[in-house]
Amino acid sequence: MTGRVSRLSDAGLAVRSLRAFRGGLLLLAVVALITSTALCAWPRIASSLLTAELRHELAQAGAGGRDFSTAIQAGNTGFGPVLDPVAVWRALPATAAAARERMKPPLRAVTAPGDVAARAGAQVTPPAGAASNSRYSATIEAYRGLRTAARLVDGSWPAPVAGPLAADAVVPVAMTREAAELMGWSLGQERRAGIADGIRLKLTGLVEPRDPSADFWDLDAVRAKGHYVDGGDAGKDYGAVVWPDAASWPVLAARADETAALIWYPVLPDRFTVEGLPAVRAAVGGYLASPPVATVGPVSVPLTFATSLQRPLDGFQVRAQPANTLFAILAAGPLVVALTVLALGARLVVTRRRDALTLMAARGASPSRLRRSLALDAALASVPAAALGLGIALLVTPGAVPVALPVALAVLCAALPPLALVLAAGSLTPSVAAPRRPRWAWVAEVVVVGLAVLSVVLLSRRGLEPAGTGLQVDPLAALTPVLVALAACVLVLRVTVFPLGWLAGAFRRGRGAVALLGASGARGSHAGVLWPVFALIAGVSIALFSVSVLATERSGLDGGARARVGADLSVTAAATLSDAQLRAIERIPGIAGTATVEFAGGVGVSVSGRTQFVSGYLVDPKQLAAVQRDVPASARMSAALTDVIPGRTGAILGGWDSRIPVTSALIVGQGTNVHLGVTELDFTPGLYLRDATWVIIDRTTLPASSEVTGAPQTVLVSLAPGADASRVHAELARIGGQGATVGDAVAERAALRASPLVAGTETVALLSILLTVLLCVGALLLTLVMNTAARIRLVATLRTIGFSSRQTAGVLAWELGPVLVVGLVAGAAVGLALPAVVLGPLDLRGFTGSPVQPEIVRDPVLIVAALAGFAAVAAVATLVALAGARRASPAAVLRTTGGG
Repeated sequence: MTGRVSRLSDAGLAVRSLRAFRGGLLLLAVVALITSTALCAWPRIASSLLTAELRHELAQAGAGGRDFSTAIQAGNTGFGPVLDPVAVWRALPATAAAARERMKPPLRAVTAPGDVAARAGAQVTPPAGAASNSRYSATIEAYRGLRTAARLVDGSWPAPVAGPLAADAVVPVAMTREAAELMGWSLGQERRAGIADGIRLKLTGLVEPRDPSADFWDLDAVRAKGHYVDGGDAGKDYGAVVWPDAASWPVLAARADETAALIWYPVLPDRFTVEGLPAVRAAVGGYLASPPVATVGPVSVPLTFATSLQRPLDGFQVRAQPANTLFAILAAGPLVVALTVLALGARLVVTRRRDALTLMAARGASPSRLRRSLALDAALASVPAAALGLGIALLVTPGAVPVALPVALAVLCAALPPLALVLAAGSLTPSVAAPRRPRWAWVAEVVVVGLAVLSVVLLSRRGLEPAGTGLQVDPLAALTPVLVALAACVLVLRVTVFPLGWLAGAFRRGRGAVALLGASGARGSHAGVLWPVFALIAGVSIALFSVSVLATERSGLDGGARARVGADLSVTAAATLSDAQLRAIERIPGIAGTATVEFAGGVGVSVSGRTQFVSGYLVDPKQLAAVQRDVPASARMSAALTDVIPGRTGAILGGWDSRIPVTSALIVGQGTNVHLGVTELDFTPGLYLRDATWVIIDRTTLPASSEVTGAPQTVLVSLAPGADASRVHAELARIGGQGATVGDAVAERAALRASPLVAGTETVALLSILLTVLLCVGALLLTLVMNTAARIRLVATLRTIGFSSRQTAGVLAWELGPVLVVGLVAGAAVGLALPAVVLGPLDLRGFTGSPVQPEIVRDPVLIVAALAGFAAVAAVATLVALAGARRASPAAVLRTTGGG
């Protein structure tokens, strides 16, 4: 018998314990599963979004904005050593391969093997009927991969020519159809080219790009389209690229005075990862600072490569750093609520096992053994759940990195439930009658409140924080919401006891028993609502913060696009707009208003004795105010032009190099001098501003004696509600004529919204809201489950003494009523305050593509919907609890508990 009892005290008792309390352990397993899935997926999702954004940014930059390129000059260049162009051409593939080997592995991994070409320029005879002051030129380029990069659409591929070439020798060439039309060059026609004694280029084939986005075509747009420059009275310049057979280049190069051998390395966006970015950037700097050296015969030539890769990488940096911090903030909210649910679940398990633990302690079990038993029981539930959560996270993020961090987070999620059970159990010594509030609790509360105040003060004092040099999460911005929510919970629990006491006293003097019982019970149990109140405050505040993030991001995208364009749309002519064109623009259906911008040419501006000619633009502030109603207030020009000292002409100055802000200036050098009241901007408030330094002047207050006049060049357009932006865009392009530039804020906004980072941030915010709501529901349900026994006894007693169903429901409503009201009110207050505290110091300009910091937006409809959702969930939970309590027989309950 003794042996059997001993066996039950060990393995058998443990199995029976697990069976008896499997519900609570299953709850801990569910919490561990949800938490581990979310935590393990978070760094991989963030990495995937940032990597996708990095690749998107590089793809948008094009080959010209990312590739490495260099040129080796050969022939009679007039400077440096004279290189044999034929020897350079023959050694070019090996030179490109050797130069790539000099790259460090991180850079070599994101670049393709070098591509090479060689070219020489020459003037060609114009087509019949060309203007006498027009000039035509051809770039003769040899490219071994032409038949891979282009397809023949008419004629035949050029045949190789044998050398040496005689004067007026015919060289077959190919060119794109678009370039041939620009040059007026028909198939089979010959043009004389000024190379040495002259050769004749015969167009034998018309080609088109197989992939117009390929680096070969994107690196030099002249290859596909040719080029055209209108020099006004100086005439027009036409040019195009023609390709002979690559085998003919040694013969042609021998006749050319000067040639250039081109080497370029395509940068491959799909090979970039956000984790490998620092190593790539370091390798780029090292490669550009220490160029490789090529050897052509006895001559050594340094290969000075050029690239604009740093520009898109910097642009990504500006967008990604605040987004990474936002990801951390949005992930912190559900994490805090999950920890709250875990604490509630641990309390539930310990409460239900308290009698068994007391009995085991009375029979001689030591506190350490009981704690090990609790930890082991929790580990049996949490370890498989955390492993499953890690597996789910890896499954939903295939191919993403990192791996080590999710594994470490899964281990943490597996360890938290055992730790929570041990902490919730408190002292397991039989002599301790009831757990007491730790003496150091008030110290912790003071520290939490102090840290929350300190974090808010530090964030508000540091102001707008520009993106740093890395992608590190801003710890202060990420922790502030959690600290503020925790401090609000502490303050609420310390303050709400007083109004509840006042309510109980007021109801005690009244006649109603429902409110008296409910208020008294709520007042007496305020210490037990710490975790559910904290869960609601954290959940509601983070949900409302996520709603504000969505609203601010969308508003920033809209306003930023309009600020860059200057209005909803704009059209800028290649030269000027006639009165007929202006009237035609005003008649376009869907246009609500227009503002004309006149180009005044060079205007002399004097600031503090320093005079500089800048591009001048004349505008009417009233017209601007009408078309810029939806432009962010800090980017509207009308207010800056009219808010000046009386007697001065309003002006906006940009690009001026000055150490102190410019507030006044003079227009000089034309007619009478004009005093300007200046507002200086650090951004360009419109696509029509093409020069580095410019001034926008209020033409309505500009004296005629200044002799500053302009001609209409740009029209800013505001759309009527419901207007078709694409149709208006097409009409503006048609009316503007050849060479006109159309700015479209609607299209820019759509392009930004297609960015992986923007779309991903919206998805993360929505997931944060959803997960927070679900966890808050779990916290409320756990609160109800923990009080099930007491609630059933209370309902049985009330029904026995004659309380009606409505009165009973009223008393039970007080169980969750204070929690719900306090949590919603405090959570709403924190949630509405957090965006200004947290988003204000984050530089969101790059993230939203706006030249100005977007204003914080709080959408009242979404806020009310979120609060109503939380209230509805709590109401449903209360009804479920009431229905469960009613099912119990009052007589059976009172008989079992002895009347309670």
